[in-house]
Amino acid sequence: MVMMVATERLRPFSLSARVTCRSYSHHLQRVIVDFGADASFKDAQKKILEHYKLDLPLSSIQVIVENHAKKIFEFVEQEVFEEGSAKQIVVETDGSMIPVVDTAIPKEGRPDKRRCRSLRWQEARLCFARGAHLITPVFYATMGSVERTGDLLYRAALRIGFGPKTKVHGLGDGAKWIEDQMKRVFSHNVKYLVDFYHTSEYLAKAAEHSWSSQKDNWRKEQQNLLRESRHKEILKTLRDRLPINWVEKSERKPQKKPKNVEAKEQETPVEACYRYISNREDCLDYKDALERGLPIGSGEIESSHRYVIQKRLKIAGAWWKPTTVEHMLSLRTLRANGDWNRYWSNQQNAA
Repeated sequence: MVMMVATERLRPFSLSARVTCRSYSHHLQRVIVDFGADASFKDAQKKILEHYKLDLPLSSIQVIVENHAKKIFEFVEQEVFEEGSAKQIVVETDGSMIPVVDTAIPKEGRPDKRRCRSLRWQEARLCFARGAHLITPVFYATMGSVERTGDLLYRAALRIGFGPKTKVHGLGDGAKWIEDQMKRVFSHNVKYLVDFYHTSEYLAKAAEHSWSSQKDNWRKEQQNLLRESRHKEILKTLRDRLPINWVEKSERKPQKKPKNVEAKEQETPVEACYRYISNREDCLDYKDALERGLPIGSGEIESSHRYVIQKRLKIAGAWWKPTTVEHMLSLRTLRANGDWNRYWSNQQNAA
């Protein structure tokens, strides 16, 4: 690689020349990782050639970027934050799918990488925490378990000042794991709210199904009731359109059916809407959130997925090894958190 060649050429010279070589190597690696963090390795190669007149092998660029991504992962994992005294914070988390490739040695015949690659999609979970009246969040991401996501969410909260008296406003799209993890890591401090617009989607489908002649007016009326935390009135309206004894039957413990028995018919939109709202009654206090100037929609985390994760890890033609993608997520969140210079200063001091 260019950096190794430069080092060899400077060996006969003075100590100051060697220091200059290390500085050049540090700077060049920083440039390579800078380009590779935001664009494909091939595009990074073109940019380095265009701006620095260096024609580096594509494989070298990939190795340098992925090695530093691993170091960034380790750098982030070593950070420790103490509890703070923030009064109110907002936390959100959500997942999106990333292309991952598994490789294996063929059991029979000649080894052929083209035949032993299998592409799959795996969920990358992004989380953030920010002050209630601030716009700059702290991000973390993982391909790991929901428990790992909860731990990272807690770390993000600590970084912005979470403490024993901090009130936590949690938002999610209704997925049970999000609520469970927020309650696990924040306990009684968190008040979890289901995303208003996900709930509204169920209302819209129910309106289309059973209130088609006045669907728009009915949906808007129910949304206004949601904003006022009057969801019990919505349930009463929905119940009037449900089959007789449906509510009682749905609340019974489901019995395991034999394999030869066909699955029950799919729920109607009205039934699905009733079930969705009735199962989340303690997560629908939109009125309180609005009165305190807190968000009722999780669009912030959904849009963050696009520019923090998908902008690099989901570009056309990109695929990732399971051992690499977690490190690349750390690289992307490090940049989003504004920790880029801090990492490189640490690297230079350690050299």
